[in-house]
Amino acid sequence: LLSVDEFKMILLRGWSDCISGILLVSVLLQTSTFFASGFLTPHYSSLEAVRPARESSLSVGNRKGDGENRDEDVEPTIKPYRSRSLAWTLRYRKINPYEKVRTRVIGFGHRSKDDWDDAVSSGQLGQYVPSYPDEMYAPEWISWEEWLGLMRSYNETKNLATNILGFRNLDNYLLFVKSNSKRAEGLRIPVRPDKYYKDEWIDEDSFFGKS
Repeated sequence: LLSVDEFKMILLRGWSDCISGILLVSVLLQTSTFFASGFLTPHYSSLEAVRPARESSLSVGNRKGDGENRDEDVEPTIKPYRSRSLAWTLRYRKINPYEKVRTRVIGFGHRSKDDWDDAVSSGQLGQYVPSYPDEMYAPEWISWEEWLGLMRSYNETKNLATNILGFRNLDNYLLFVKSNSKRAEGLRIPVRPDKYYKDEWIDEDSFFGKS
């Protein structure tokens, strides 16, 4: 038979085990509740969550790289001038825009492309006029005649004056040139067509299509 003290010890031990079991069950139930609510995430779940995020970032990086490659494939409108860098070319064009330099060039009075080439060879142009304007100003470039301000041919001026500008006589023409000298310069038509085209000029009626 057990003594009273031994019996009490057995009861206390059993009661302690029972309480421990109850506490364990309670902890497990609370843990499962946290998992279900998203407060706790198992270790393997966190790894799975990280992997798609990393793959997504890599995918975005690849797409960005592809985009950069596509941008590089697009030919820029302005290309580096000769051996100069693109940055230098853009800075030069900003300081010396096409129309500003062209006005300066027209003031030189070159009468042909050969005159221009001679000026380039002898170093007469100066640093503010590129030796190869057709390359420096490729987007704006029209022709050497336009760049040098060379006058149009007799037939071109005749067609422009009569069919486009609508002049009916020499007085109309002279008034336009006098009041719109900059535009006339841009159109590359002479101040006095009867003088400039003296070899082709017949008379006023013939030039303005009246005969």
